[in-house]
Amino acid sequence: MQQHKKSGSKWTSFIGGIAVVFAGPVGVQDASAQTGETGTGSRVLEEVVVTAEKRAQSLQDVPIAVTAFTGEAMRDFGISNTQALQATTPGLVFNNTANSAQPFLRGVGTRLALNGLEPSVATYQDDRYLSRATASTIEFADVERVEVLKGPQGTLYGRNATGGAIRVITKDVADEFEGSISAGYGNFDAVKLSGTVSLPLSDNFGVRLSALAKWRDGYADNIFPGGVSELDDEDYQAFRGKFRWDVTGNVTARVTLNYWQRDDNLGNDITNLSPPGLSLLSVLGVTATADDEVATARTDKNKGEEFSGSLRFDVALEGVDLISITTFTDLDNTFVTDGDGTSALFDVIGGDDFVNNVSQEIQLISNNDSNLQWIAGAYYFSEESDLDLIIDINGFVFSQGFQTVESDSWAVFGQATWDINDRWSLTAGGRYSDDEKDALVVVSPDAGFTFGGGAMPFAQKDSWTEFTPKATLEYNLDDVMYYFTYARGFKSGGFNYPAVGGQPLKPEILDMFELGMKGEFLDNQLRLNAAVFYYDYKDLQVTRASEGAGATATTENAAEAEIWGIDMDFTWLVTDKLTLTGGFNYLDSEYTDFDAAARGFGGTPGTGTIGIDASGESLLRAPDFSIFASMAYEFTWNNASMPLVVTYSHKDSYLFDFVAEADMAPLRQDDYGLLTARLSYMPDEHWEVSAYGNNLTDEDYFDDVVANGSGLRASRGAPRTYGVELRYNF
Repeated sequence: MQQHKKSGSKWTSFIGGIAVVFAGPVGVQDASAQTGETGTGSRVLEEVVVTAEKRAQSLQDVPIAVTAFTGEAMRDFGISNTQALQATTPGLVFNNTANSAQPFLRGVGTRLALNGLEPSVATYQDDRYLSRATASTIEFADVERVEVLKGPQGTLYGRNATGGAIRVITKDVADEFEGSISAGYGNFDAVKLSGTVSLPLSDNFGVRLSALAKWRDGYADNIFPGGVSELDDEDYQAFRGKFRWDVTGNVTARVTLNYWQRDDNLGNDITNLSPPGLSLLSVLGVTATADDEVATARTDKNKGEEFSGSLRFDVALEGVDLISITTFTDLDNTFVTDGDGTSALFDVIGGDDFVNNVSQEIQLISNNDSNLQWIAGAYYFSEESDLDLIIDINGFVFSQGFQTVESDSWAVFGQATWDINDRWSLTAGGRYSDDEKDALVVVSPDAGFTFGGGAMPFAQKDSWTEFTPKATLEYNLDDVMYYFTYARGFKSGGFNYPAVGGQPLKPEILDMFELGMKGEFLDNQLRLNAAVFYYDYKDLQVTRASEGAGATATTENAAEAEIWGIDMDFTWLVTDKLTLTGGFNYLDSEYTDFDAAARGFGGTPGTGTIGIDASGESLLRAPDFSIFASMAYEFTWNNASMPLVVTYSHKDSYLFDFVAEADMAPLRQDDYGLLTARLSYMPDEHWEVSAYGNNLTDEDYFDDVVANGSGLRASRGAPRTYGVELRYNF
């Protein structure tokens, strides 16, 4: 096995990183490059307002490593959904297997968040928590901004924010009539239509309606005539209605209703990467050899729909704001994927995932001008989810059991910031969480046979409590703020579906120490931010190869780890026409205690497992170095504005899973870079015509590579895409 053991002292490196921060200002960012003008006509950076700490604050005043993008900036960068955020957010790796998202932030994430388990990076749409991985790839439409909060957010966001949180904030109802419509067309016959209108129906009531529709041919053609003609296509529609009622002068009610549906094979371009002769199924079926081809006998698609909503009341009282947030989600998802990447119908995996949840949050937030600002609240979340994972082996259809999981979680939290004087501030807070989960596994109603590894019905129940504190010390100068933070995050315990029996998983715990700075320089034309961080990570819920040939995977509390790293980002208004934006993330990660298992061919068809000591190995899906850089230049032609935005992102190599022998080398993602560009023509404030290109160098990379009982299978990232878009704002 090729080793990647670390050398030297973690703490020596950590202290060295601290020295880098204090040696001079370096950054953690606003990538949206919002600008204004001074009285002399020179541009300056506008204030970026975020709600990372559940109150509206300037990004530069929030002692958290936050990457924030406006909706307009994301369009310029070619960012159309949460997965694409990895291109412009150093430290974020966002993989997917078929339609199951796998975000990893600063090396922290979850590979297999099926029923009974949850992601380590929390995803929110407005105030609603998205608990299932199949729903956390959000297509952006009428978005105000996206905030990526790095590091554990256990105090204000609670469970399952161990690695951080991704928050998608959609645009609110406007006070005046406004809207936009757009239409785009690109290669692979890609069609995108979207529209938004905000209507003030009376002095105190308004509505905002938005819609998005996307269709695209597949990135991969199927060379097997008996299956679906192409894969990794897209057929997606979404609708949103937002309603705002100013009930009285100090009471506002907001209702949001969302619906989306999908009927396609997005991300399902599964191909076989096993070396010749070492795939169990390569002798039974056809294997594609070209990058834009697959071979499968499958004829079905993934189908999903979600209806969700929220009701929010904001009540302004004397000295305090009272906020009530109620949400619900109803998700139905039917998925199927090729388990081997050949045309043999020997390892087809599919299932039905049904999720219903509700939540209720109460917040009290101070709104006075005193030197003590605080927030306190309570939160309740209840969910019932069903999953039946079905496997088809050459017509032999079986299930590992139909599992129902009921989850109930409640928490109380509080945080206060005391401005000791003009320079020093102290923030302290904590959250107490109580989680309970009940699981029931029964014989599948949709499979001919059920093999769950034990007698059925099987019931399992457990509960967990955790206190997640946070403390931050700030030192403020006129243009620079330094902070030092300790914070704890935890991911809830759970059940290792679809196994029957065995012990429930314990929560994973992450303690973070972070030293950062945020500053603005050059007469408010340069924004530089930075953070150096250290993670002590315990009881990682790691998905790894199961013991024995032909086995699939298991998730267990298998490891302890340490991570330290540096985040740096900047936005620089070089001239009135030129803006540079960039940043990078450096990670030094290692498992400190991990007896793992890796897949191995062993020179015979099929796969077995090889026990390894992974202590000292880098964490999976944690590239050592990732970078993002963008140049925006505004040309002028015939009194029309023509902004050009060119963006490049790079990630070092990382492991999808451990490489135990040379034949498993495809489990290593080689370093890769993505180049995008967008040129627009805007003759006035209403019309915009744009030409864009993504992955212009047609870089070959993977969304996921998996070693299982049938061999090595993979899904490729998007190839070169390009097109035009017409937009009208009113």
